[in-house]
Amino acid sequence: MRRLINVILLLSIAISLHGQSTVNDYLKIAAEQNPSLKAKFSLYLAALEKVNQQGVLPDPTVSFGYFISPVETRVGPQRFRLSVAQMFPWMGTLKAKEKVVASMAKVRFEEFEEARNELFLQVKTKWLALYELQKEVQIMEANLKILKSYEPVTKIKYETNLVSLADLVGGQISIDRAKTELDLLRLKEKPLLDDFNTMLNRDRQSEVVLTETLTFINADHDINSVLTNQPKLKGIRSSLEALEQESVLAELNRKPNIGVGLDYGFIGRREGVNISDNGKDILMPMVTMSLPIFGKKNRSIKKEVALRTESKGFELTAMENQLKNRWTNIEYQMESAQQAMDLYTAEMKKTELLLSVLISEYTNNNRDFETLLETQQRQLQLELAYVQASVNYQEAMFKKDYLTGYTLNEIQNEIK
Repeated sequence: MRRLINVILLLSIAISLHGQSTVNDYLKIAAEQNPSLKAKFSLYLAALEKVNQQGVLPDPTVSFGYFISPVETRVGPQRFRLSVAQMFPWMGTLKAKEKVVASMAKVRFEEFEEARNELFLQVKTKWLALYELQKEVQIMEANLKILKSYEPVTKIKYETNLVSLADLVGGQISIDRAKTELDLLRLKEKPLLDDFNTMLNRDRQSEVVLTETLTFINADHDINSVLTNQPKLKGIRSSLEALEQESVLAELNRKPNIGVGLDYGFIGRREGVNISDNGKDILMPMVTMSLPIFGKKNRSIKKEVALRTESKGFELTAMENQLKNRWTNIEYQMESAQQAMDLYTAEMKKTELLLSVLISEYTNNNRDFETLLETQQRQLQLELAYVQASVNYQEAMFKKDYLTGYTLNEIQNEIK
């Protein structure tokens, strides 16, 4: 338990995750403040308390009996009887119970880890959406500024009959469209901010700090890291451990329980007689033993445990296959995003060169203005597509972090 609490406290340590300290700061806040994550952690602590409830002997029993009509004995009438008894389960039973509950506590811990990793992925993905929006707004603002710069030149050419009214109106339409698209983009910011700050359980209007560029530092991830560190798999394995101990416990339940006790009987004195041990109380040690002769219940329990173990084994295999497929899809997403970025970079350079030529020609002569606007629009689309591809690449890296538990491993290394 202390180790896990250290994990939570060390979330305040700024770890290196793709060089984006702002993201790490928000992960820290989310881990400390998110109510859903706190609920999972409380369930884990509750499971730990169950471990403390096992491995202890059952409560002793005390019984008291009073004889309304005293039973006469040779040494006097028996007035009342007091008994104390303690049952002892078969050797190893208490330890097996403790191991079962401890394994289930590990399952709760893995559920907490999975919930935290999912929360981290959601925070980083939403942060990426805000970053993408920021870059799109910047690109659209720059595009609008360029379109507005064309308007004075077009007006002069129109007034001197060098271009038609269609060129002037076409340029104005492009400016109006760009303004509208920019306004629509800005409208997206509020719901994104609300969602992001809600995950951090803070005021929805709180400012979110974004970086200007994404830094791609590909961590040393592979599929073996997923199969080793993924909390869902670790949770299933812990469930299998619990089932193994349940099978052991079912076998131990076939053994008898041993009880020891002490009976004390209060004897009154006989009046008018002189006998030895007159009024002597009774003290009688006792030993009891349960007789587990009805084995149908235990046989059914063992069969149930075997079937549940088989089910968990299938679940483990299915989860491993699912994670392998997700890993393959993520690698495809990264590769395709990288190729797209390379393509867009090369095409943007050529389009930028073409734009500079078209602008120069249009300024100096009557070059077709429509071609210039189309090329400018193409450059805009390439820039937006590049941002989308870079976001897709970074999102895939974040998904790898989620599958491998990368952030958690870094924190645990700090603990060690």
